[in-house]
Amino acid sequence: MSSNRQIRVFPSPAELALSLSQLLVHESRGVDNFRIGLSGGSLVQLLSRELPKTAGLNTEGWKVAMCDERLVPFSDPESTYGEYKRQLVPLGLLSEPQFIVIDPSLTVEEAAADYEKKLREIFPGIDLPIFDMLILGTGPDGHTASLFPGHPLLQVSDKIVAPISDSPKPPPERVTLTLPVINAAKTVVFVATGEGKAAVLKRILQEECDPLPAARVSPVNGKLLWFLDEPAARDLTCPVEKHSVLNLWRGHMENPSGKTTDCPTTIL
Repeated sequence: MSSNRQIRVFPSPAELALSLSQLLVHESRGVDNFRIGLSGGSLVQLLSRELPKTAGLNTEGWKVAMCDERLVPFSDPESTYGEYKRQLVPLGLLSEPQFIVIDPSLTVEEAAADYEKKLREIFPGIDLPIFDMLILGTGPDGHTASLFPGHPLLQVSDKIVAPISDSPKPPPERVTLTLPVINAAKTVVFVATGEGKAAVLKRILQEECDPLPAARVSPVNGKLLWFLDEPAARDLTCPVEKHSVLNLWRGHMENPSGKTTDCPTTIL
């Protein structure tokens, strides 16, 4: 368990999204060639909806990788980059050349090798890429990126990118960042919303024996943030920070008795 772990709980996905976008402003400010890894699923819609209206966000110079990718054409709805290309790129914040993508015409082994080569071009001179930020999700089984429970890829320590041809979740062929790269990042943010994630989040965040893949994420020199909405966090009994973006201007939150609570309202 990372000593730098913070669990932040928001009243709604909308407030979570606003806080995440403001975190991006804070983390990327003053960083030349900000290097970020994104995940797919609901995060695509969240970022596409929130980033265009985020004040102070400068994405010029960003390099955007995928934390994992399905080996399908970009026109396929299963393609993570394809979804960002369709939903986020047309909004003008990021251009296609800023994305580091796989070549879906290759075999899965070749695609992983090609993707590793592309990543090393934006991380010259170092063996282990250090992303400024990675934004991850987790499935009901506790997987993250394309690292699944009980899969041999969890033990890979000599690669930064790995192919997977037997994913238990379709499509079966994928390319994924490995745990050493994920744990080398300066900031890792998990985003999870909805009551459907509550049970697995309790396992990830509170059970230390036989950890699920998402529980194995523990940045060596970075920080680990969990951004959850209240339904997703409902089963947690470990310490959490309750955040309300709508109350940021006050610097504190008042309860009905007029007394202040100790729930943080800062987001950074």
